[in-house]
Amino acid sequence: METAVMSCCYLLLSVVICNGFHLHGPFGPLIVQLGGSVMLPCFVERPLPMEELKVEWKRNDSETLVHLWQDGESRPESQNQRYRERAHFFTEEIAHGNFSLFLTNVTREDVGVYKCAVYTKLDSDETLIEIKETERLIVSGGHVISAYAGEDVTLNCSVDSNIPLENIEEVSWKKMDEDILVLLYQESEVLTDSSHERYRDRVEFFSAEERNKGNFSLRLKSVRTEDKGLYICLAFSGALSDNTTVEVQQLGFSSMHIGIFVLCILGFVIGSLILGYLSFTSFKNNDDSRRALAIQCAHVLSPNITMFIVFILWGVTEGIFTEAATCSALNFVRIFFLLWIALHLKTFQDFLHQLINRLAILLQFAVITLVAYLPVVVDVWYKTNTVGKALIVGGLLLGLILTLLYVIAAVCCRRNLQTYRITELQITEINNFLRIFAIVMIYGLHPKNITVAVFPLLALIWFFCHAVRERLFLLWISVMMILEVVSASWSIYFHYDFVNNVKERDALTCVTAFLNTLTMMILFTSLMHFSVTKSDSRNTGTQRSLSHLVVFVFGTAVVVFVNAVALLVELILKSRNGQRTVDLRVILLPTESVFAVCCLALQLFAFWQENRERFREDINRLRGLCGCKQTPMNSPPENHEHDLENLAPASQPSGS
Repeated sequence: METAVMSCCYLLLSVVICNGFHLHGPFGPLIVQLGGSVMLPCFVERPLPMEELKVEWKRNDSETLVHLWQDGESRPESQNQRYRERAHFFTEEIAHGNFSLFLTNVTREDVGVYKCAVYTKLDSDETLIEIKETERLIVSGGHVISAYAGEDVTLNCSVDSNIPLENIEEVSWKKMDEDILVLLYQESEVLTDSSHERYRDRVEFFSAEERNKGNFSLRLKSVRTEDKGLYICLAFSGALSDNTTVEVQQLGFSSMHIGIFVLCILGFVIGSLILGYLSFTSFKNNDDSRRALAIQCAHVLSPNITMFIVFILWGVTEGIFTEAATCSALNFVRIFFLLWIALHLKTFQDFLHQLINRLAILLQFAVITLVAYLPVVVDVWYKTNTVGKALIVGGLLLGLILTLLYVIAAVCCRRNLQTYRITELQITEINNFLRIFAIVMIYGLHPKNITVAVFPLLALIWFFCHAVRERLFLLWISVMMILEVVSASWSIYFHYDFVNNVKERDALTCVTAFLNTLTMMILFTSLMHFSVTKSDSRNTGTQRSLSHLVVFVFGTAVVVFVNAVALLVELILKSRNGQRTVDLRVILLPTESVFAVCCLALQLFAFWQENRERFREDINRLRGLCGCKQTPMNSPPENHEHDLENLAPASQPSGS
């Protein structure tokens, strides 16, 4: 009897102990954001014996095995492939009764009900845990692209979300290293106008059907070397946001770039070096034949036309139209400059000689002014009212019409060309006034700004002071040069101080310095027609020819070399770094200005040679006007000659 009672008590105690474990889970569904991590709670209050303990995690809907603990260790090999390396036990906590599961990188497929089942030798229990998702916004697609310039590439960006597409506020592509907006999708619309000008008309999303699927990949057309870098795709919806990055690297040279390299090298080697050597040989041998003239013309045309084409190709390839237009124009109009200074210009016919002499510098001035300032005017066109637009158009038309009328008159009126001898300076100063006035209109009509525009008009008015020019030529030319220098200084300062865009400011400052140098050259070209001596000063004297030869070689070889090297170095650095290093106008324009200053120095020397007697007369006349006493011009020289005659016999040898 006692044995039976003891057996009963033992049995009841065993039942109480075994039935005492009960699995606990969460109080409600687990809310988790897709892409995040979550812990699925499953535990008992008292530790269970580890012998024959088995913990099993399964999907309640499909019986998919998520994870298993058996024989004192986890069994990852038994996991379903979808959960491998994403579902983990807290191994050290198993012995303390904690059978929770840690699930990482939660996906949409992970949403549902899970079952945690625990088995011991005597009993078992289970609990259910539900995972619910919240609004998700996951952006993926990060990768690296290698491409050649000129190709079309796709930058992948996939937006995974359970939010309706119309509720996604914004998806944008940006270039991170330069903080440039490439393309923007906002409020269910693709805003192409918001793209940076570098990418405008070169980027696009896929179709609306693809965007409805979350495909916001970017198609980038005609890749340029400056496109190299890191891009980011950002998506926003309320408080949710995510992004992914795409790197464009290893941009190689396209066939167009290789062609630019070849043309630069051939243009300099053949046009500047080989033809330059032949041209120098003809000069050394005093060869004035037609063959020498042909070599001279080829030496002038070949390298400059080649570089003109090269910069056009560069502008089309890289999309830098404003900068490329200015660089191309510089190389094209340099042909007129070199023809003006060419040593074999004297072999041309008289009319062609006069035509080049009159139109070369003026055409260079007009073309550079139009090409350099037209983008500024176009940019401001959309920012001004009707009156401002009328003034801008009127100024442009006036300058163009005056220049065209003079060119037509110079070409057509062959016999009466001398009657237009001062018109080139009129056109130049009026164009200077209109150019500065346009900048003043753009940046504000302040009294100090208007003063800058007045100086070209003052120089023009002073030029027609015939009475002063005839009586005191030295005073007249001194005042004229002072007005030109002050006008140039104010104009350069004005451009540097008032232009907001730093890149355009530096370029326009260089353009202004170059144009004012050309203005000074046009002034002395006009003054040469008032000279008493009508001979061509550039073709008289060996020393003068040698100086012209040095300047001519500088223009045909050194300037072309600087242009070619600057462009090639820019292409190489841009291919390596993926971004621009310098505005080529800041290099080319100062080089061209140095060449222009050298030509101006030749003009000044020729002008001094032809007018020095007149200057001496003006100095004496000024002394008379100032009341200064003049020393007698006759007696002192006679005394000096007498002294020299007395000394002369003593200095001769006795045998003479």
